[in-house]
Amino acid sequence: MTEPDHHLPRASLDAGEREASVQLGALHNPGELRAALLALLLTPGSQRERRAWQDETRGLSTARHVYDAVGRLTRASRVPWLERLLQGLAAAPIGDRQSLVEAARRVMSADGQVRPIDRLQWLAMRHRLGEGGATGATPAGAHDMADLSLHTLREAARVTAFLSRLVPTADAADGQQWYLAVLSPWLAPPHLPACVAPDADGLVNALTEVQAMPWMLRPVLVRAWLMHALALSPSRVLAPDAADALRLAGLLLDCPMPPELARHYVEPPAG
Repeated sequence: MTEPDHHLPRASLDAGEREASVQLGALHNPGELRAALLALLLTPGSQRERRAWQDETRGLSTARHVYDAVGRLTRASRVPWLERLLQGLAAAPIGDRQSLVEAARRVMSADGQVRPIDRLQWLAMRHRLGEGGATGATPAGAHDMADLSLHTLREAARVTAFLSRLVPTADAADGQQWYLAVLSPWLAPPHLPACVAPDADGLVNALTEVQAMPWMLRPVLVRAWLMHALALSPSRVLAPDAADALRLAGLLLDCPMPPELARHYVEPPAG
């Protein structure tokens, strides 16, 4: 596997984005935090989703101010801000958190389609807001990926197949190559499933199994996803959708972000 280039530049902010970050960092009203989070979920250019967002924020006098601030964020800041806002909303009453998850579903599906990245963002919301449900028991005695049961490895393969729609690019051939590179050390034919992305319920079920892997093995999987994606990416820089997919997948597995992925992002200022 190719060694990472630690000398590649990190993402950085321009003046407009710095101002937007200051404005978002000053939000404390629950309605404004909710409006900002929902704005981060909008598909660029989707008027139906924009109208759904307006419906969800009706009555909030500062809604346009929040929307404009979110609109000045680049891709390098959007998922970090999504995480920051989820962190701030995680202590809200359970009813408010459930309402937010349902509002996000309405906004994301307002245009009649849910993109793979939308699915990951929504699952990350449920996970961080305590709506994801309990995971299964951690398998005992597994100290290496090869020690995991065939069932668990195949569920990890299903999650990988879903991510292959975005990693390392949206091209199916690239995704197939990445899928095979990630899994071949642990699964071989006839045990290696075809690279077929699961549906929504299948993804949730597969994630539940992978989330129950031993805590020391989940980062091994995340790092394999990342390192093979970088190896297949021009100049070892991930496409924005690939970086976001891997960051969200790591969040879903409660894994620390590898430094090679962190350099694709600008974190919000400490608040």
